[in-house]
Amino acid sequence: MKKVSSVVLCLLLIFSLSGCYFAPPDGWTKKHHTYDEILKYSKSIDPNAVIVSEKYIDTNDEFDWEFREWDAVINGVECHVASVSDWVMNRGLVAGEFSKFYYRIDSDYEYTVLKNLLDKSSMDWKIDESIKYKYHCAYFADLVLPEYRMLNDNELELLWQTVVEINSEYEKYAVERKIAFSIPSPVLGRDQESNMFIINNSYTDIKEFTEEGKKEFLQKYKDNWDLLNSDLPLID
Repeated sequence: MKKVSSVVLCLLLIFSLSGCYFAPPDGWTKKHHTYDEILKYSKSIDPNAVIVSEKYIDTNDEFDWEFREWDAVINGVECHVASVSDWVMNRGLVAGEFSKFYYRIDSDYEYTVLKNLLDKSSMDWKIDESIKYKYHCAYFADLVLPEYRMLNDNELELLWQTVVEINSEYEKYAVERKIAFSIPSPVLGRDQESNMFIINNSYTDIKEFTEEGKKEFLQKYKDNWDLLNSDLPLID
């Protein structure tokens, strides 16, 4: 009986795996991209783009993901174009149970544009370098304050003018990624039993740069700081 069960399980496993397949997005490859593919991608952003040299640098991040980078100049911005490793999950009968590494082409061009704008800002911003090649990822810039506190109305108005100006300049260069800004504040959280609590030292995000977006941000930001006057437990 045990042998029969084992055979059945093996057959089920084989049947499941036979229906398992990978469908990477267009342009993703099993091997690193070539110089010619990198150059073609660069010129799709800027017809006058330059790949400085056919030489590349291979690096691995802290999670051992591979990056093959070429120095580039796109729209006058010194940056990199890279063949980047990324997961593709399987499809089929056991979808999402297996994964394979494929390679896609990306650039830190937009990241570099934003970083340059943030460095020139009168406010102190922090942006995580590890996100520069994240797939379909918005870039978040965190406001750094000397002390964790609520900004007053004048400071909030200056903040709003600053982020609108940065976003306006960024959009002149942007290809596909959006940007957002995270402003220190408490936020409301929930545990598994749906009991509410306050997460301290968190952020309120600015994602829309319209007048309506401004109203929504200011209301949410002030509501978040008002949480400290509630009886909810506080978690740092």
